[in-house]
Amino acid sequence: MKKILIAVILIICGFKSQAQEDLGPIEWISFEEAEKRDSVESRPFLIDVYTDWCGWCKRMMATTFQNQALAQYINKNFYCVRFDAETKDTVTFHGKEYVSDGRVNRLAYYLMGDRLSYPTIVYIDRGKRINPIPGYMQVKDIEPILVYFAENLSNTVSSVDVFTMLYMNSFPDVYGDDIKKVKQHDIDTLGKINWLSMKEMREKYDKTPKPILIDIYVDDKYRGYVPYITMASMVHERAVLKDSALCNYINEHYYPVRIEATTTDSLYWFDSDKPFVSMGQNMPNAFTHALMGDNYKFPAMFFFDKEHRFVSSVSEFFEPSFWNVVARFYAEEAYKKEKFETFYTKNAKK
Repeated sequence: MKKILIAVILIICGFKSQAQEDLGPIEWISFEEAEKRDSVESRPFLIDVYTDWCGWCKRMMATTFQNQALAQYINKNFYCVRFDAETKDTVTFHGKEYVSDGRVNRLAYYLMGDRLSYPTIVYIDRGKRINPIPGYMQVKDIEPILVYFAENLSNTVSSVDVFTMLYMNSFPDVYGDDIKKVKQHDIDTLGKINWLSMKEMREKYDKTPKPILIDIYVDDKYRGYVPYITMASMVHERAVLKDSALCNYINEHYYPVRIEATTTDSLYWFDSDKPFVSMGQNMPNAFTHALMGDNYKFPAMFFFDKEHRFVSSVSEFFEPSFWNVVARFYAEEAYKKEKFETFYTKNAKK
């Protein structure tokens, strides 16, 4: 009877442990299922590499990954896989089988580049590049990293560390203490662009013609239910456009105009007899639509020459050093003589 009771207790405890492991708001799936879904809708992979004995792995699962808002963002933007680095099972990934070497499954070496550390979150971006990031993280630590990979910024930002610092500087109320501690990749957000209204720009332009820069943005109040508002576009407005060197150059060489995409103001452009007006409640202004069409992608910067003729637009997130070169390229009218790639190569480090 005693043996039966012990057996029942062990079974119950086993079920309880399994249930606890299965609980949680993040949808964890197998490698096979992740690859299957990715073939239909491409997303980055988030792979939680852990071991059964890793205390920090358990803590991250019990704290950070239980956050409902974080889990909602992860489930929307990633395919998530939990991988026991010491599993004895054969694991198939990207068409190749990985087995244990007696201590560690060889897939762990492949994912972490031979640097075994637990927990490690491995992000595989849309370009299939593997990015292992080790260590326990709180919600605020992992948030900028998630945005970096979810919004596909690895193609336009030099590193996840640079974006993390830009992100932190965008939300000083949350990251104030962290910003003070980090010296690497120090970000300058002390600049200020002297934004003009359309009317103010027209008045200044009529006296002294200069190139025009228009920044179309979306107010933060629409975040959460307007699909084209990205976290990166918020970082663009809050940190990138506060870089001192960039601000100083724009103030000197452009008439900068900042327009909220859904403004109900009547906007008069140079050649228009009638004003551009709102297209409806929470709808784009007609001027926004004239510039962007149906491609509402932010950030959105539009460049016009001294004759107020449209030259080009940029609707990608870039770090300040890149924008400094872009601003010079159009202000100096270098586009009339050479391609941007050539100009950038010559001026990137200036």
